[in-house]
Amino acid sequence: MASGERIDISDLATAVEELRTLLRAFDEVEPTSMDERFYIHAYNELDLAGRTVIDAFDRERDTDEGLRRK
Repeated sequence: MASGERIDISDLATAVEELRTLLRAFDEVEPTSMDERFYIHAYNELDLAGRTVIDAFDRERDTDEGLRRK
């Protein structure tokens, strides 16, 4: 395995862990604090975390496909 592949896998694991942390943080918010501002901020954070995970999956998939072709 080339060092670039390990970085991609590490990026994926990091992105997934950051998403888990974000979701746990949402669980700790009191319902009375869930106002319009909360939902706007939460959506933006969730959107960014989701896109980061998808990008990491895509990089891993692209690396794996490149290895299979060789």
